[in-house]
Amino acid sequence: MKFELQISDEAEEDIIDAFLWYEKQKSGLGILFEENLDRAFHLILSDPFIFQIRYKKIRIFFTNKFPFGIHFIVTGNTIQVVAVFHC
Repeated sequence: MKFELQISDEAEEDIIDAFLWYEKQKSGLGILFEENLDRAFHLILSDPFIFQIRYKKIRIFFTNKFPFGIHFIVTGNTIQVVAVFHC
C-alpha cells in the first residue's frame, strides 16, 4: 500500500522551531536536522505499522542523530504527523 504523508500545522511549527534553534547553535546544523527528518519520514512511509502504538492511536518514531520523536496516526493510506517533539 502506498501512503501519503500529511504534516499538521502544529508539527510544522515544531519542525521550524527546532530548525531555527539548531541553526542558531551552528550554521548548517538545521539542514542536517531536516535531512534526518526526511530520512525518518521515508522510513515511516515505507511501513508505518512497524512502529508501536504508544497512546490512543498515536505511533512514535524516534530519530537517530537528533533527540526527537515523530508522533503520527495512520488512517487508511494517510499518515498524519501530529507533532515532532524534542525528547
